[in-house]
Amino acid sequence: MNPISDPTSRRGHRRAMMLSAMVLPAMVLAATLAGCARYVPRPIDPATAATRLAARRLDDPALLRFLAAMGDAAPRWGIGTLTLVAVFERPELRIAVANREIAQGGLIAATALPNPTLGLSPTYNTGTSLPSPIKIGPIVDFVIGSFGARAADAAAARARIAGARAAIRTAAWHERARVRDALLAVWQARAGAAIADQAARTAAASQSVLAQRFAAGMIAAPLLTAGQIAAEQARFAATEASRRTSLAMTRLAAAIGMPVAALDGVRLDLAAFDTAPPTGDVAALARAALIDRPSVRAALEQYRAAQDRLRAAIDRQYPGFTIGPGYHYDQGDNKFLLALSVPLPVFNQNQGPIAIARAERRRAAARFDAAQQRVLAMIDRARADLRTSDAALRSADRSAAGADRSAEAAAQAFRAGASGRLGLLGAQQASIVARQEALVARGQDLAAIGRLEDALHHRFFRSTT
Repeated sequence: MNPISDPTSRRGHRRAMMLSAMVLPAMVLAATLAGCARYVPRPIDPATAATRLAARRLDDPALLRFLAAMGDAAPRWGIGTLTLVAVFERPELRIAVANREIAQGGLIAATALPNPTLGLSPTYNTGTSLPSPIKIGPIVDFVIGSFGARAADAAAARARIAGARAAIRTAAWHERARVRDALLAVWQARAGAAIADQAARTAAASQSVLAQRFAAGMIAAPLLTAGQIAAEQARFAATEASRRTSLAMTRLAAAIGMPVAALDGVRLDLAAFDTAPPTGDVAALARAALIDRPSVRAALEQYRAAQDRLRAAIDRQYPGFTIGPGYHYDQGDNKFLLALSVPLPVFNQNQGPIAIARAERRRAAARFDAAQQRVLAMIDRARADLRTSDAALRSADRSAAGADRSAEAAAQAFRAGASGRLGLLGAQQASIVARQEALVARGQDLAAIGRLEDALHHRFFRSTT
């Protein structure tokens, strides 16, 4: 007997076909799910994080390995090294890097092919028992989108990645600027504290001389009282200068993302501020900043992304289509299917998204103009600030030099017996005051150079590391 014509064999064949029609989609689904990502929780414990934050130190092995990898195996804790410490410890750059990774994920999403859809619609015909009342089989739908829109989405995603990279450069510069300003504050506070201590010692010596002369009946009580007040004011100024030094150290610790205790006993390299660095051809640097400064580049990439989004919206006026090959086991017959569906752009031609994309492109263009204007304003303001600061510094240096010459002349007169000790101390106090004013002017000038650095995104201050 022919096994195919045997009813028992036909029933077995039908069952095998039904089983394969059900098992095959299940196997495809299982294989697909096996490649899916899995969620791994990473909870944050605030108490543990606080403990780790308080325990950060500059001699941490992981930090030292990072510095060595960055070419700083023997750190001297200047602008360069401490900027690397800030990059390692503070979260701002990690946030910028994470934003770039998010943008990269957007590119993956834009270039990924849409998943097919698996359909399975079994039916049972109660009015038919032979050859089979069952109709079953899978249908797989593939969405074929607009290739132009897909390419435009990918281009927009790449522009967003480029903008995120520019933001990383901006974040890294902000770390350096924060460290530079904090180190400058430490340098100025320490120099000011040294001058204030000298002023306090000179005022105390003057008070001692006045006390001796008052005891000898050579001066009146008001002069002694004035000397005492001046000495108290000088001691208070020295105390305030010490407080400013402590505050500057806390500011530096915050700039590098560490507790202030981490700086105890650390010898800082402040040589970058001993002399004002040359600024070179600022006009050429200004033009380069208007083109290549990270904020300008980021605004340009945002405009390019907006333009590509507009192109994608226009391309989506012409929708894609869906193709669905399939198979049916239909009452004993094997049937192979090919379905095709196309959306009809009858009621709209994607006008809403196109209008939004056009407006977003205009907004991005305006933001680019605003970014360049902000950079130009920053540069002009910084250059004007530096010109006036240079003039004030030159005047203060001349005044300090004149006061030093007067103090030297008073010292020579005192050694020759032509004047008394009080006159010498008075000349030294005038010299100290002039040097305090010169220090303030020098600090303002260095700060102005720092602001010009920030406007141009060009380094002028360079330490030994």
